[in-house]
Amino acid sequence: MLFLLLLVCATRAAAASNCTAASQQQALRNIFSAWDGSGWRKPENWLDSSLECEDPATGIQLPAHCCWHGIKCCISRTCSEGQRPDVDRCGCEPGLVWEIDLDSCNLAGDFSSMDHNAFACELSGLRLSNNNLRGPIGQGFTVYRKLSWIDLQGNYLSGTLPRGIGKMSSLWLLFLSGNSLEGTVPPDICGNNTQLFSLALDHNKFSGRLDLSACTKLSYFVAKANNFSEVFHAGNAALPGLRAVFLEENGLHRPLPFDIFINYLPNLEQLALHKNRLTGTLPVMSMYSLKIVVLADNYFVGPVPESWAIMARPGLLVAVEFNYLSCCGTNPLSPEKLLMANGTLRIDDVYDGVDYSAPLLPPSLELSDELEPVLAHPRQSYKAKGMRCPKLKLAGQQEGPLSTLDWYMDPSYYMFVKCQCEEGLHLVNLTKPGRLPYFECQALQLDTSDDRESWEEAYPWAIVIIVVVGCFLLITMLLGLYLYKGTEVVQKLNNLKKRMHGLPTSGPFTAVVTDIQGWTALCAQHPELSVKVLSIHNSILRKARWNNFGSTQEMEGDSFTMVFYDAKDAVAFCLQAQQMLSMQQWPSPKETSSEEQATSLMSSYVNPIGDLFLQNKSRSTHSTYSLLNPLSSSRFSSKHQSMNQATSVGIDIQVRMGLASGFLYPGESLHGHPTIELAREVSDAAAGGQILMEGSTFTAIKDVLGELGTVDAQGMHLDRLRMRRVFHWP
Repeated sequence: MLFLLLLVCATRAAAASNCTAASQQQALRNIFSAWDGSGWRKPENWLDSSLECEDPATGIQLPAHCCWHGIKCCISRTCSEGQRPDVDRCGCEPGLVWEIDLDSCNLAGDFSSMDHNAFACELSGLRLSNNNLRGPIGQGFTVYRKLSWIDLQGNYLSGTLPRGIGKMSSLWLLFLSGNSLEGTVPPDICGNNTQLFSLALDHNKFSGRLDLSACTKLSYFVAKANNFSEVFHAGNAALPGLRAVFLEENGLHRPLPFDIFINYLPNLEQLALHKNRLTGTLPVMSMYSLKIVVLADNYFVGPVPESWAIMARPGLLVAVEFNYLSCCGTNPLSPEKLLMANGTLRIDDVYDGVDYSAPLLPPSLELSDELEPVLAHPRQSYKAKGMRCPKLKLAGQQEGPLSTLDWYMDPSYYMFVKCQCEEGLHLVNLTKPGRLPYFECQALQLDTSDDRESWEEAYPWAIVIIVVVGCFLLITMLLGLYLYKGTEVVQKLNNLKKRMHGLPTSGPFTAVVTDIQGWTALCAQHPELSVKVLSIHNSILRKARWNNFGSTQEMEGDSFTMVFYDAKDAVAFCLQAQQMLSMQQWPSPKETSSEEQATSLMSSYVNPIGDLFLQNKSRSTHSTYSLLNPLSSSRFSSKHQSMNQATSVGIDIQVRMGLASGFLYPGESLHGHPTIELAREVSDAAAGGQILMEGSTFTAIKDVLGELGTVDAQGMHLDRLRMRRVFHWP
């Protein structure tokens, strides 16, 4: 014993020797390095040892680290009248660290990297909450002599609580919520001279029995979401200072002491023990200070004691639903059988008898005429779906907010008296002989009491035939839909793929080169007019290119070089573009054009691709094929001439187009490719308004002339193939 006393004294002496401003500044530097200071959210002034630090209230010069973010230092060795050492930074050595508050600063590292001995002598408060600190708290944490509050919640601390925390006699607030601490809570968490006022251990992994008998000054205790098995048990000392206890979502599985509110927690105001496995009957109530009692979602049986009538006051909360309580049930199952059933029992299976002479509710309570929906719960002794049951109110008082009580209990407790069902449902009596009354809300059913046999029962084979015929019709319909629209859907998907890929990088492609015939002369004669013409020309070609899934490889003056994955798309582009160009009302130097002239000109066009190709059929063996300007054919020339004579139209813009097909190897560039050069030569050989292609391009499209024959100024119309004869190349 003497050896232990000497060891403690030596430890405290060593801690005191480390408490200098220089050693504390170095310890803070070590913290900055160990806890990733470069990533802190608020690293203001840290590591600046040349900082002039002055206390704004007293003007005292302090060491530089006293002005680092989150650090406060002592300012006076003595406290004036009315001052408190744990609030006013007095009664300690000036310049030594008094408080460390680095809440939500993104600290990251091992908690044990902190040198507790460096701050043990004067540190009053430590807040490192909502960070990323890991590792155990460590036994060295108990060296502090004046530490009054600790807040380490919201980290990733692990391991067990160090023994000896109870010896920190100045400690009055300890927050360790939201970590991964485990094991049992040391029985000496409150020492002989304890000042511990508030203790928060919720959302950890503590387990076993918890003994708070020594915590005589504890007022608030929070231990939600742990694995404690027992906290309140017979023989515990009274805790008259305890005001609030929150122990929900634990593994508590023993009965509560019947006198817990009389002898153990006489001044309690708030108690939350829901979502545990507590068994037995409810304890006797004999206190007026209690404001909130939540014992829901447990395994309590029996009636609510008459002494609970003291809680029958507006504004108080009493929640005892989702249990097996009953006003009138007799001989309930044992706690072992209830826990083994794991919430699958009906209320009339929990009790083997019923006493109709027992009171329906505790004194001073009665059922209101106001109904409210019953909440459903995974573990419930009845089916709540569609059920509406009365609220509880003060007995003998009129309906209203002043008499309605915030009491919540299962309607099975008062045998479903006054309960009703929602519209479309009706209350069904499923009571078993000699057992508690039991009701459920079920859907209304038609009267089928006659003995007539339904057609399904009389002709079961008809159902099989209907199913087989229905499946056959469905398959036939799907097959027809595929044959009718399948090819079109596949084509649209392929077109979308081509549009997303942009310029080809490898594989077959078709190049189109276009330019305006007589462009140089037009620019020389009408420079301002040529700008308008070029803008209209470019807009038409871009629209036709987009509609036919092409990409612009090069544009120079009035010349476009475009690339297509498919020769059919390239020809369709040329056909659509030529028709759009021929319909366009071009600007005139005299500006005498009108909308009516443009309209009449547009209505005069019909795609003559079939006739044009028939005219060139005799030349199919040649290496170059042409599509003539539609407006130069005989059946349009007379009408076109008459229109020109009747009205003054704009200048005549003729665009020549050349096509060539080739293959692009991986890594090969389109710029200067022989196929593009060939397309340019073909374009140069064409006349204005003419589409000229080399032999490989014609070979690629000769079998799809029917589809190309549907192209007009709006694009290709494959649906017209069903209403016209398709041209087949022999």
